[in-house]
Amino acid sequence: METREGVLELLLVSAKGLKHAHHHPRRSKMHYVTIQCGDQTVTSKITQGRGKKIWWNEKFRFSLSAAECKELAKVTLTVMERDKFSQDSAIGETRVYVGEIIAEGSERDFLQMKPTPYNIVLEDGTYKGALKLGLKFISNVNLEQQSMDCIQCSLPPKQPCIVYRSFLNFTLPSIPWRRFLFFFCARSDDNKSRKSL
Repeated sequence: METREGVLELLLVSAKGLKHAHHHPRRSKMHYVTIQCGDQTVTSKITQGRGKKIWWNEKFRFSLSAAECKELAKVTLTVMERDKFSQDSAIGETRVYVGEIIAEGSERDFLQMKPTPYNIVLEDGTYKGALKLGLKFISNVNLEQQSMDCIQCSLPPKQPCIVYRSFLNFTLPSIPWRRFLFFFCARSDDNKSRKSL
């Protein structure tokens, strides 16, 4: 079957077991990821983490022509460590081979891979840490069309009345209205008697 244009969606979930380029024991580390998909390069948000796991939970969408879908073999993710006092350092990179995902997604019109860990390769060729990534390919759709569909899906009609109604139904029966009214009536009678004195 002929490969068609589509959208490759990458979900950058988290990283764990990273090697740190700068050794500052008291300072929390700041990380971000650069993602290269063919001619397109994007950068994730900068995440600050003290623990063993760093979270992004960020989605990236790449619109691919039919020719790009045929030629694209891999997506390269480079994990960077941010340092305020020196140049940012590359910790390592992960290569995700997406050729088969795109080919199968073109046949099925849609293919989704659940988030799984991918090894991070260091400069010396050894492995240290992992990036957790999810992948999705939607065939025969462009990015503008998909983003419009997402906007329409993510804006449900507002129904504030239901929220207020359920809140009032929950709280009103539990308020002792007689005591509440008696308290204010007693206070007003007390104020009148003071004024008359």
